[in-house]
Amino acid sequence: MEKEYLEEIELSEEDEIILDLLDYLDDSVSMYHSTLATKERLEENGFKELKLEENWELKSGDKYYLIVNNSTVIAFVVGKDKKSGFRIVGAHTDSPTFKIKENPTIKKEGYLQLNTEVYGGPLLNTWYDRPLSIAGRVFIKGESAHKPRVELFNVDEDLLTIPSLAIHMQSMEERKGQAPNPQNHLLPILGLGDDFDINDLITEYLDVNKEDILCHDLFLYNREPANIFGNNAEFFQSGKIDNLGMMHAGLTALLQAEESDNTQIFVGFDNEEIGSSTLQGAASAMFRDVLKKISLSLGNEEVDFINQIYESYMISADQAHAIHPNYLEKSDPTNKPKLNQGPVIKDSARKSYATDGFGRAVLEGIAKENDISLQYFHNRSDMRGGSTIGAIIETNTGIRNIDIGNPMLAMHSAREMAGIQDQIDMIKLMKGFFEAE
Repeated sequence: MEKEYLEEIELSEEDEIILDLLDYLDDSVSMYHSTLATKERLEENGFKELKLEENWELKSGDKYYLIVNNSTVIAFVVGKDKKSGFRIVGAHTDSPTFKIKENPTIKKEGYLQLNTEVYGGPLLNTWYDRPLSIAGRVFIKGESAHKPRVELFNVDEDLLTIPSLAIHMQSMEERKGQAPNPQNHLLPILGLGDDFDINDLITEYLDVNKEDILCHDLFLYNREPANIFGNNAEFFQSGKIDNLGMMHAGLTALLQAEESDNTQIFVGFDNEEIGSSTLQGAASAMFRDVLKKISLSLGNEEVDFINQIYESYMISADQAHAIHPNYLEKSDPTNKPKLNQGPVIKDSARKSYATDGFGRAVLEGIAKENDISLQYFHNRSDMRGGSTIGAIIETNTGIRNIDIGNPMLAMHSAREMAGIQDQIDMIKLMKGFFEAE
């Protein structure tokens, strides 16, 4: 089902949410653009921007947001009780892709290609033979060397592709699914010719002087639009559902939630896919500093802030694995999350997920109050599995966390799949979490 069809018919509130989800996925062509899409929705709902390096004057009930390094967004509604704890939903703005290197032009047998490197852990074979383009941020000469101007960049057209090798030319090992070599086999073709300068492309699309371009952080993205499909239109498909599905859910829940005594916070960190160890990542000291600034700006003392930390609670929201009908043996034998049967609590004995009994009890209570079914995910005992921001935040701030997500298939593919009803239920669950005293 195409978005254009939905735009032409009378929609329910839930339909409007799903249409906004599809728009959000299509707009978020890089982590910088997903942050921008989040910012635009916040401003439309009355949130006022703060700067990390400035003093804040906050008021109970007011709504604020801040952007960190163009790719992390933190939004909050100040609670009615300035000493109450924080209620936090955290997700991440980045997704697996390919980053364009400096001096990227490669000329080979008349083809022009771009030199890239893998960002995160994409399913490499899924990037073949798709319409791709380039998006990210560009730094332009500013008023001083320490204050360059940043422009978001998006070539909004089918620009390049990574062609696969014909089966007739593949060895038996390659036919069996041997992973391609990223440096040799995954370089996108841009065109034909003798030369290409990416700064010429930037100049064309940003209308800036070429000599003023300082540097860039640019990535490939899949141009195929998000869509709804299935016998009963019960699924949606797109790139970057991991983790923009949870970005959209957390943001929507914050916008819908009624005020409470607690300060309600939604945060989308960058760089989760590469370990979170950046200024704008969940492993940075930045987030605890933001929480402290919120508390002190409301007139609290240091001891009040410490008390708040240990009265706070956070949902770490990242997509979860659904059972795959073609690979049943890959799932845990007794915990088998299914699409459109409810949000998933993710648990791991090695604490790659932050979930514990207390967290499960809290979320089960909220789910029962809001008539939402929950599912559970455990890795098979002979598989290591992934990790999230939950344990990182718990370690760096002292705030209790629980890891949850919606079940999906084809995680880290260039084209992922998830359930419509799960998105609606996740928003309801997060809204209930924000409002719970």
